[in-house]
Amino acid sequence: MAYIGRQQSSGSFLKLDDISSSFDSSAVRFNLTLGGSAFFPGNPYSLMVSLGGVIQEPIASFTIIDDQIEFAAAPASNANFFCVVLATTNTDPLKTLTDLSR
Repeated sequence: MAYIGRQQSSGSFLKLDDISSSFDSSAVRFNLTLGGSAFFPGNPYSLMVSLGGVIQEPIASFTIIDDQIEFAAAPASNANFFCVVLATTNTDPLKTLTDLSR
């Protein structure tokens, strides 16, 4: 069945690597990676972060320091995590992901 209505927006959205295996209920700062390589988002407002199934508010719940995310409170050791990059000016990861010659 064909899609009825407005076409969905598409873009270069990226899903960062899962860091939940590092959660220990006491650490608040974690490395952000994309495909195992350091990822520098630059702006916390360019990320959609879910922690324990709850979307986190930039600045109030987390900040970005270089290639690390720092939460306002330590995530529970059993919390799940995902992070989607909504916008970036860092095009190197995009080139790597779309380079079919590798």
